[in-house]
Parts: sequence; structure tokens; C-alpha cells
Amino acid sequence: MLVSRQFLPIFAISLLLASALVFVPVSAASSMNIDVEGDHNEYSFASVNGTASFVMTLQNDGDVDFDSVIIAASFDDPTWNDFVDDNVTFTYSGSNATGSIDLGTLAAGALAQVSVDVVVGYGAKVDMSNFVYMNLDVTADGQDYEVSDTVIVVSNWKAYQSEFPSSPVENTYDIGTNFSYQIMVENIAVEKLPGGGTQAVDIMDSITVQFGGLGGWTIYSDDPAWDSFQGGVLEGLTAGQTYTWDIRVELSSKVKAGSADLDFQAFSVDPNDPFGFPYYQPFGMISIPVSASEMFGIKLDGAGSRDVDLSAGASVADWTVRVNNLGNTDDDFTINWDAAGIPSGWNLNVDTSGPMVTDSISWSGFYQFEVVLSVPSDALADTTATFSMSAFSNGDSTQTATQDFTATVSQHHGVSLSVDSESKENSPGQAVDFIFNITNTGNGQDTFSITVEGPAVWNPVLSQDNISVDAVSGSQFTLTVSIPSDKDAGANSGDIVVTVLSSDDESTANSTVSVTTSQVYDIGLGYVSGSNGTVKVTQETQILLKLNVTNNGNGIDTLALAMANAPSWASLGAETMQIGRGQTQAITITLSPDAAALSGRDYTFQVVVTSADGSEYTSPDFSANIEVKQTTGGGEVEVEDIESDDDSSTPGFGLIASLLALTTLVVLRRRA
Repeated sequence: MLVSRQFLPIFAISLLLASALVFVPVSAASSMNIDVEGDHNEYSFASVNGTASFVMTLQNDGDVDFDSVIIAASFDDPTWNDFVDDNVTFTYSGSNATGSIDLGTLAAGALAQVSVDVVVGYGAKVDMSNFVYMNLDVTADGQDYEVSDTVIVVSNWKAYQSEFPSSPVENTYDIGTNFSYQIMVENIAVEKLPGGGTQAVDIMDSITVQFGGLGGWTIYSDDPAWDSFQGGVLEGLTAGQTYTWDIRVELSSKVKAGSADLDFQAFSVDPNDPFGFPYYQPFGMISIPVSASEMFGIKLDGAGSRDVDLSAGASVADWTVRVNNLGNTDDDFTINWDAAGIPSGWNLNVDTSGPMVTDSISWSGFYQFEVVLSVPSDALADTTATFSMSAFSNGDSTQTATQDFTATVSQHHGVSLSVDSESKENSPGQAVDFIFNITNTGNGQDTFSITVEGPAVWNPVLSQDNISVDAVSGSQFTLTVSIPSDKDAGANSGDIVVTVLSSDDESTANSTVSVTTSQVYDIGLGYVSGSNGTVKVTQETQILLKLNVTNNGNGIDTLALAMANAPSWASLGAETMQIGRGQTQAITITLSPDAAALSGRDYTFQVVVTSADGSEYTSPDFSANIEVKQTTGGGEVEVEDIESDDDSSTPGFGLIASLLALTTLVVLRRRA
């Protein structure tokens, strides 16, 4: 790019004008820094008639010189302010002035030191704190400058550590370490002499110096005037006396690592005014710097044994674990787990595959978390899981701790009961067996008591009165019921209740069974009393025979009657009959041989009775011997055969008739 030659001079002039504007000098500023130092910071000590001294340092830290710097003293309390010109003396460069002083010029950057001496006049008012505030006003070339508080402490004494106002060397402590120091109490009380001046005097003040009580530190001394609990106590001091306690400071227990100040409080009471307020010396004059070295430690909490109840299904065992920092500085810790003792299927909520590191834990703090072990519902009673947790300090790996965890499955009980049949039947005098299946639904082996309730006449008897069954397993036992021999068909035992009870006396189950008497079919056939079943009968006559039928069963029976091997002229009086239990009934057999019946021949036959259940019963043999019919004249012959037995169904009712069973009365009536 080309630039015109005429442009360059104009550009240069512009730069010069800009530079002139930028470098215009600013106005000079005035400033002053003022510091007041007493015996202890803003405090200086004096007794009545004594003098409290301060040093004022004024530095002109501004850019301009001061032509006139004036310092003036004043008090808010009139009893002090009225005598300010007599009691406050300023000293500067060998010159003294009372009440106020003009220092003259103070060039920029210059420094001026002024001594300020304040006499505590006899009779001046002092409040219960013993503090008197003095105002020091600084004016430089008509401008006022702020001055920090200045305090006169009216006291007969002052206490301080031996290096005061410097601090003792900061020693580093381990637990059990101790170092020596000195605490001094100085009598500063004076009295005014008649001719001027002052002299030291004895004091009666009861002065106590006590440790401020920072935990972990112990102060002791061999001096009888020092008590380990009360501190040092002085009952007065002689004129000008400075009393010195040789003390030892020991780190007796854990404190936070690093630096700290051990502060002592000094105070006194006036024995002449026992109800007056005590005077407390400002803090800081008896302060001992110390340092506690780092220490490390660890403690584990929260482990222990747990019982796990699985009665409602899967459950958990849980622990609230704490890693406690027993050291005196921040630390973190590495945790390792040993989970080899946890059964398969049980799950721990922490990662046991490798170490874990806690967050940073402050000294005397802790790190807390939950450990949860999940236990499946099918775990058996008394199954136990064990695992452990170990941890060490990452600040000092020699500091370790271990704790163990145990979880044991509690036994819960349960039982169910079933039977092969709720009802069975059998004949009178016989027994019935019921097979019961008992299942232990709990999670541990259990022993169950077995009881039965039912009618005694049926004699219900258990095969055993207790049974042991493994967890989630079954077993069997038997109930035998004996049917009384006299029971009718269909008779029922009623409810027979079998109950099983767990060893916990709470878990129970029962089943109800019953027994029914089945019908027994048993028919007895026999000749009626006095008969042997053999008769003689004449052709073309009729004779009646009887057969006793007895129901030896236990219920009503319906019988079918038939003849076996019988001739055609033999017949039964009925083809069916019904007979009650224990009854005997006679059935009639009619013999009516005709002329074709062979004389001299014996006809043998039987009666066959069939029960309702199909059982057949055959009577004893009946035998009929045929005789030839005799005729006389042309008359008709009528034959009446009688073999009598009462038809009563009651056995023995027709006894007389039975005796005539084989007697035949023949009446012949000839036909014309």
C-alpha cells in the first residue's frame, strides 16, 4: 500500500498531541498510617498512681509533605478528661507536651514515633472491667486521621509467659511428650510519695492463672502454688515481686494435628471486696504455641451376627458399617472383603472382587455405609454365612482393623397333612388303616406330635405318637380303626380327627376321617328241630317239609330260593324272601308225588338260597321215600300230609310243631 508523503508529517503531529494528553500528571494525594502499641496490643497496664505507656507510630505514606501534625488526647469519662492536661504526656524527639502535641512537619514517606504516658490518678473512675478507653486524635494540615482504640487497664498486677511479648518456640508433640515453660505474675502496684514520685507496694489480690482447657493437653507443675485442676493461685505479692511458675505442658490424648495456641486466663479478686466483680486480664499474654504431630488410627463398627427369618419368603440381613478415623488428621482408608464363607445364591451388595477406598474422613469423623446380604427363600434353617471386612489407613498402612459378619437362617415351622382316603369301610370285627402323609413345610428338621380324637368304641390307634421329618420333606404314619363286631351294616364311626403339631407349639394341621360298617352276607340253612330231612310219602298224597333259614349277617338280606336235584312233584312255597339281621325264618317244601312216582325209591334234593351279594348257600339234603298207594273199595282216597313248623320268624317259636315234623297222619277216604 502506498502512503502519501504529505500524510506522514500530519500523522506525527497527531501522535505528539495524543501523548501530551495521556501523560498529564495527576494531583498529589495525602495519606497517613497510624499504629498504637501498648504492653499487649492496644492494652497497657498500670495501677492507681502508676503510668500506662503507649508508643504511637505515624507514617506519612502519601505523596505530599505535612506542615503540621497535631496529636491530642481525650476521655469520654469526665473524671479522666478534666485532668488530661495533667495526666497525659507526649514525648517526641526529646520534647514533652501534656494533653496534646504538635509534631511539626512530616515529610512524605517520613516516620515519627511518639511516646504516650498516662498516669492513673488517684480517685479516677474505673468501671468493673478495669478498662479505661483513651481517644487519640491526629490532625495533619487540618485533616483528621483515624486512630485505633487505646485501652488503659487499671490493675495491681500483670501475668505473662516468660518470652512475652515474643512467643515461645513452637514445640511439636506426640502423645506423652512434654515441654517446660514459665508463667510470670508481676506486681506493678505503686503508691505516690509525698515529695513526688512513686514506690512499689505489697498487694493482697488473690490471683489465679488457669489453663483455658483445650482438650488433650495437660498442664502440671511441681510448685505447690499450682494445682492440676485449679491452676496457679497466689494470695498477694510483695512490693515489686515477680512470681514465676515452672510448668510442663504434655499432650495427654489425641488432638487435631497441626498448630494451636494454649491460652491461659488470669484473673483476681479483691479480698477487701469479696462481693465485687473479679478482674479478668485480656487474653493473649499467656499464650503458648504448640504443634501436634500427625497420628493415624482406625476403628470399624457395625458388624455382628444377624438372624434371618424366611417365613415370609426371601429376606435380607443388614448392617450399618462405620469406618472411624481415630487419627488426628484427615485420612482415607482402603477396605478389603473376604466373602468366601457366603453360600452360593446369597448376594452381598458390596463389590468384594477388589479393594475399595473410602472418601476422605476428617479427624474423629467416620465414613458410614450399608451392607446388605440377600438370603434366598429356600435356604435351610441354621445355614450360616460368614464374611469379614478389613481396612487400613492410607496415611499409615500399619494401622489396620478387621470385623466379622455372620448371618444365620432362623428355623420357621410349617406342616401340612393329607390322608389316602377320608372314608373307608370294612366288616364288623375288622380293622381299617388310613395312611397319612405329613409334609414339613418349614426350613428345618422338625418333630411333630400326633394325636387322635374319636369314639373310643371304634378304638382309633396311631402307629406312633410323634414323627421327625426333614425340611421340605414328607413322611407317613398310620391310623388303625377297629370296627366293633356288633355294628350293623352302614353304621358310621363319626368324625375321627388326627392332629399334628410342630415343635414350636403353634404350627398345626389336621385331617378328619370316618369308617363305615360294610354289610356282611351270611345265611345259615338247617333242618327244623326234630327233623333229619328224610320222609316217607305215599303216591298221590301230599306232605309239607320245613327248612330253617337264618340271617347270620349284619343287615337285611333279600334271598332268592330254588330247588336243586328235586323231582317235579317237589316245590317251594316262595321264590324270594327278605330276612332281617339275626332272624330265622322257615320256608315250606311241598311234596306231592303222583302215581308215576316210583315206589321204593329215595328222592334226594336240596334247597339253594342266593343272597343279595350273589353268595349261594345249599341246604342239607332232603330225602323222600315213595310208598305204593293202597286202595279199598271204589271210594276216593284223600291223603293229608302234615309236617308242621311254625312260620314265625322267631327261632324256637314252633317247637311243638317241629316235634311232629315227620309224623304222618293218613286219612283214607275211599271213593265210591
